[in-house]
Amino acid sequence: MDLGIAGKLAIVGGGSAGLGFACAQRLAEAGVNLLLVARGSAALETAAQALRERHGAKVDVLAADITQRKGVAALLGACPRPDIVVLSGAWPGSAQRAGDASVAKWQAGLQSMLLSQIEIIAGVTPGMAARGFGRVVAVTSRLIKDPEWELAQPSVARLGLTGYVKAASRELAARNVTLNTLLPGVFATETQQANTERLVAESGDREAVERQRLSLTPAARWGRPDEFGALCAFLCSAHAGFITGQAIVIDGGAHGGVW
Repeated sequence: MDLGIAGKLAIVGGGSAGLGFACAQRLAEAGVNLLLVARGSAALETAAQALRERHGAKVDVLAADITQRKGVAALLGACPRPDIVVLSGAWPGSAQRAGDASVAKWQAGLQSMLLSQIEIIAGVTPGMAARGFGRVVAVTSRLIKDPEWELAQPSVARLGLTGYVKAASRELAARNVTLNTLLPGVFATETQQANTERLVAESGDREAVERQRLSLTPAARWGRPDEFGALCAFLCSAHAGFITGQAIVIDGGAHGGVW
């Protein structure tokens, strides 16, 4: 399918690895020009070169921490007029059980996973509305539907972001600007593989760890990053203008609720 967005310009936050890179790949396939943003310059250059070689895409990079205000300012200065924004990868330095986290830790988590994203979205959407096209996809987590005490910090921050996206989507829908959130379950990314290795090191039983982790997903497998990227790219497409304000779960059936 021709997504109808060839020649558009997309910012992909967290675009050097994981689900962010998977989204960048699918957008590059669709002929979108890219600005990849992440903290590490070496990983960014490696990712950008891979996309150029595979898809002939125009790819620029920006090494910046866009979970902080200085990084947000650098991003908006480098790319003030994007057509598409994908925000992936924000995470606090360390997530703590809600009862163990200090006020400072809560504030740091909210800055990383809520306030910085709001600042970026608020910075780019007026221009999108003026031009009559815009797509924003914020990658959050299925934890907003299935909160866990151990991960209450990201759950709270991302619930707040989901509320902001919903409110903004209603304001901008008539200008062909859509805003949605994607809620991934467990995908076979570098982060999840590292988590598995950590659990194996703690327990000494790889088979038991892998069996337990897979048991959480009715599909009995981890998601493939390219599956996630395909859904993200469709939401960014010219065909998805009537899909906005949605929190879309992609988790192999792990979420147990109807809504």
